[in-house]
Amino acid sequence: MRRKEALFFVLILIGLLLISNTHLGYSFGDSIFRAVGIPPWTNAEYDSGLHISVNVGLLAIVAGCIGAVKFYQVRFPKIRSRIILSCIAFVFLFPFVTENAMILLKYNSGSISSVDYSKKNSQCSYQSEEANVKADCTVTLINYGKEKDVTVRHYLIRGTAKIEFEPMTITLPPHQKVGVGAAFKGKLSEGTGFSGWSNEIGIEIEVNGEKKRYGIES
Repeated sequence: MRRKEALFFVLILIGLLLISNTHLGYSFGDSIFRAVGIPPWTNAEYDSGLHISVNVGLLAIVAGCIGAVKFYQVRFPKIRSRIILSCIAFVFLFPFVTENAMILLKYNSGSISSVDYSKKNSQCSYQSEEANVKADCTVTLINYGKEKDVTVRHYLIRGTAKIEFEPMTITLPPHQKVGVGAAFKGKLSEGTGFSGWSNEIGIEIEVNGEKKRYGIES
């Protein structure tokens, strides 16, 4: 019986891992699903539609909570409120845990793997003059290790315009997450007149000839 009771808490933990966001701004469940070859969204191309990983996580939490309360409420009358508070604390602290775990893991690294892009708080506004486009962006980058200079190129995702932006080199402080202001210059390959704002931006990072991309280019 004790083993069965413990399984409800395991179910809650699995659910929390699936729904909790990492420091990069996406749910940890997305990484788990992709690692086993399952798309975490019904529209896998643009990460939209029904968020499968999060919905599975929520169902696991609900099932775990119902079972845990059923078995423990007589002995621990406040078990429901304690579980809810613990879940809230877990979701809130999870991004800090994942960020610091990566810094510890890659503290002395100086390769492309030591740098990451976070979509959280990253955004761009666009203005154009004829075929010339300027993207004024705030890009959130994390330098887990000791790499100093990285080359960053911006590209559009979920857009209809075709713009080729020039890369730029950015110097990052070690072992920190920073919001970097960057003005990318680009050219429209078709048409003129492009403006607006978006927090759905694609980023390509290059370190010593190795590249890593975030987002699907339009």
